[in-house]
Amino acid sequence: MSTTTDMAAAPVVRRISAGEVSLVGTIVSEWVKFRGLASNHVLAGFAFLLLTANGIAMPWAYVFRDRGSPQADYDAYPEMIIDKTGYVGIVLAVLAVLTITNEYRSGQIGTTLLAVPRRTAVLVAKASIIAGVSFLIGVVSSAVGFALAPIILAGGGYGYVLETPDLARLVVGSGLYLAAISIIGIALGTIIRNVVAAVLATIVLLLVVPVIPQMFSEYGTEITRFFPIQAGSLLLAPTGTDPMGPWTGYAVLLIWTLASFVVAAITFLRRDA
Repeated sequence: MSTTTDMAAAPVVRRISAGEVSLVGTIVSEWVKFRGLASNHVLAGFAFLLLTANGIAMPWAYVFRDRGSPQADYDAYPEMIIDKTGYVGIVLAVLAVLTITNEYRSGQIGTTLLAVPRRTAVLVAKASIIAGVSFLIGVVSSAVGFALAPIILAGGGYGYVLETPDLARLVVGSGLYLAAISIIGIALGTIIRNVVAAVLATIVLLLVVPVIPQMFSEYGTEITRFFPIQAGSLLLAPTGTDPMGPWTGYAVLLIWTLASFVVAAITFLRRDA
């Protein structure tokens, strides 16, 4: 009789299957971790400040430029507000690298995968967070720049013509570009795992490798056009800058992004934590 009673009183342990952990819940969990690290706030804030400062500094520089130089004799153009976005994106790519590699360094990745057994959900959640943050930084900073630039230029008697479709492309495109670049950072961090090595690999891929074809091939300039920053930045450049055009250039960047993310996902699934 007592045996029956003990069995009835014993707690029931219920296992949670991988399928019961939703992607939305995983994203919320990753967001809590992301915003809990001060270094993430510093890097994201630094990128935002750089982009906003460029949007303000470039029109000021135009107003006070030395007009005695032929190189300075050009009309104001709206793309000057975001012309450094392509390279500032490296800061957000590094932030993305740290988002995953810091978990490997601390060993927290084991706890993460214990809570969310579906590894693809973890990777998608991390990519969604960093891409969303990067997109927001790009859109807000560029919007601030385009709001202030006409006022600054008008103070010197200058201005530019900006049609609504182009304004939408440049503002939204800033966010889309930074989101894609940051996902490349997540992918490289997942593949390499080591903090220092992954950061260096990201910088080398985005900055150094595109220069190499120009050193060894007469077609180097043509080849360089198809690397991530060079192709993706066409979305933020004046139309007619390159035969590919803004959206084709961005499509090339997306191919880099998708390819690197697929390799990262395969690696993440096959290796131990």
